[in-house]
Amino acid sequence: MEINLRELKREAEKLECVKSNLQEFKKSWIKPIRSNTNKEISYVNSLPEPIKQEINSKLQGLKDSLEEIHHSQSVNEKINHYARNLIELKLTTFNGNSTKAKLITNMMLNDEYLKFQNAIDGVKRFESHVQELKTQYEEVNELLDKHLSLDETLHFMELPHQKYLYNLVQTAQQQKRIIPQLGRHFVSVVKETSPLKKKKVIEVHK
Repeated sequence: MEINLRELKREAEKLECVKSNLQEFKKSWIKPIRSNTNKEISYVNSLPEPIKQEINSKLQGLKDSLEEIHHSQSVNEKINHYARNLIELKLTTFNGNSTKAKLITNMMLNDEYLKFQNAIDGVKRFESHVQELKTQYEEVNELLDKHLSLDETLHFMELPHQKYLYNLVQTAQQQKRIIPQLGRHFVSVVKETSPLKKKKVIEVHK
């Protein structure tokens, strides 16, 4: 079911801040196990050495994904930008302001940073890195569950890291739902433009 542009704009504005959720997640989840880390969950220092090494290896393997997720706040910003610009494009097209309509269309197709295809690619990368984080999160937690006491496990799982990871997963799903809807509106609004632009828009929509 197609969602109207104003509703999409409202949904875009409600997207959770990626940077904030990632920061809070990292603050409340386990960090690489060293003598000066994990003070709130100091019991992890008593884990068997091979388990510490395995956990540290998994956390090290997440370094690139965490960095990519941090920068993915820009995808939220682009989605908001597109929602606003599509409303403006619709209005300028309706009002017959072809010059302004062409400027907005060209920006969304060709601007090195803001073109629509970049956001589509960004949504895919964000979803992939969040999924990698979720997988490693579950594997690390499973290791902890096997080697911590019941009290320690309960304390660890009461920390809010699960909530912040859930927010990141939800944001990825919402981005994935919103961006094709914006693409469909983009195709609809500019379908009367030149054949070349129409071809480009259809390619982006795919």
